[in-house]
Amino acid sequence: MGSMLPNDAADDASARGVSVGVAAARLGVTASTLRSWGTRYGIVPSLRTKGAHRRYSESDLARLDQVRAEIQAGVAPAAAAAAALTGLDPSPRSPERARRRRGAGPGGRVLAVPGAGAATRGLARAAGQLDLDGAEEIILDALRERGMLRSWDELMRPVFVAVGKRWVESGEAIEVEHVLSEASLGALRRRRVELPTSEERPPVLLASAPGDQHTLTLHVLAVGLSERRCPARLIGAQVPVATLAAAVRRIRPSAVFVSCVVSGAADPVALTTTLPRTRPPALLVVGGGGWPSDLPPGLLHAPGLSEALDLLC
Repeated sequence: MGSMLPNDAADDASARGVSVGVAAARLGVTASTLRSWGTRYGIVPSLRTKGAHRRYSESDLARLDQVRAEIQAGVAPAAAAAAALTGLDPSPRSPERARRRRGAGPGGRVLAVPGAGAATRGLARAAGQLDLDGAEEIILDALRERGMLRSWDELMRPVFVAVGKRWVESGEAIEVEHVLSEASLGALRRRRVELPTSEERPPVLLASAPGDQHTLTLHVLAVGLSERRCPARLIGAQVPVATLAAAVRRIRPSAVFVSCVVSGAADPVALTTTLPRTRPPALLVVGGGGWPSDLPPGLLHAPGLSEALDLLC
């Protein structure tokens, strides 16, 4: 598609260059990654505005894209940067390297996320390169701009699915899943701190079932509740029912949410009979695929994050 600007205006815009944020979006990486490449390897913007702000030219962007492609193909970042600056090939070509550049064959570093946007592809690249800080910044930016539900559906979940598919197909990418999980938790914690909540409302208590050590859903929900100004208290993983009961007596929450993704890890009957009765009574909500289909009276099952938020707040 051609430029929507008149030729003179398009040329002027090109001459002014683009900011680090725009450059990062176009390349599918984070702004912090571009700044790091500038600090470590000298790949810096070549243009300046009248106010002395640095801007990337089209040739700068082409150089950065070369660095990104070489790193994605398995070249060390320093060698990729040196090659981009000197015009030399960082290493001899080989069929194996060509396959890695395309993300094909065993050990391919590119996670396939069909139809994904630039931010999602950037997150897949960062996770695939085990770039914890870069992945965390991408997720945090999305949480700020899109909110929790859209960030989960459009960014985080597709990459988790891609990692899971890679593991099923090849037995690889466990380390990528660990980095993606840590980056997600870090970004969610940082975003939750930024959001104000109402201390006038009783909190929502979030926990995982006794046999379940997964906590990502809890952190996602905590951010979603904060976006609605609902306070939340998160206990964590593998919480015994007696411990959950003690927490209910301590803080008298408006609602209790228990997550379980591991089949057989939770006892719904024990949950309803052990938790103390409070006034007003706390709503009991469960979520995740580990719960049986025949829940006892008094337990509500939320099939998804949106439904859970609507019930809890």
